Amino acid sequence: MALTQELLAIGLENKEAEVYLSALQLGFASVQELAVKAGINRTTAYTHIKNLIGRGLMSAAEKNGKIFYVAERPEKLKFIYEQKENEIRRRRKMLEKIMPELESIYNLAKDKPSVRFYKYDNPEDLSAVRREIEELRADEVYNIFNYEEFHDYINKAHIRNLIDATGKFRALYIGRNKVIDLRVRPFMDEEKFKLRFLPEAKFGFLCEVLVARDMVYIAGNSDWLVIKDKLFAHTLGLLFHALWGIAEQV
Repeated sequence: MALTQELLAIGLENKEAEVYLSALQLGFASVQELAVKAGINRTTAYTHIKNLIGRGLMSAAEKNGKIFYVAERPEKLKFIYEQKENEIRRRRKMLEKIMPELESIYNLAKDKPSVRFYKYDNPEDLSAVRREIEELRADEVYNIFNYEEFHDYINKAHIRNLIDATGKFRALYIGRNKVIDLRVRPFMDEEKFKLRFLPEAKFGFLCEVLVARDMVYIAGNSDWLVIKDKLFAHTLGLLFHALWGIAEQV
């Protein structure tokens, strides 16, 4: 019924609208009569009648010792609509009041550290991390690489792509001696690629560390730890520069 849809639009619930329209048509009516007219059971009808009385759209009256219900004049519906408009205005003011605080929380959340794990010995995970590093397009990348621990994972294509994708790639090569792996030597003359040596006996890093922008990639024996945090990346960048200053030329 079109009238039912209109009543729903101004804030009545589906069966409430049916009960109210039934009450308008019947005048004084019992719960049972309203239930039959609205096509619902007696218990449901009584619940909606109470709600409509609470809204000021129906009232109860006693006649010959029995309780009957009657709809109030339709103009009372204006009050329902006005209440709805007032509620919308109240919620808008509340939203405007708390918006600055919500924005501040959102801004903080964007800068909160995030941590992800990948299995280092899983070829798919290893490829995913390498691809992510290559796609960072960082101006500077710092790498601390323990050759004795991770020489099996040297990948020429990855190094090539990483050099091409960065403005400056600096690597600290940790090993027992200065003999550089043959897979790394072809890049030694690259302008963007600089490598220095640290003795494994003194700087036995048990992990590989790569820093690019606000990202830190830490590879252990079993997994990659990927951390996104500007402060942490900056701190490890300072550590890298300190080690770079004492590292030996190759």
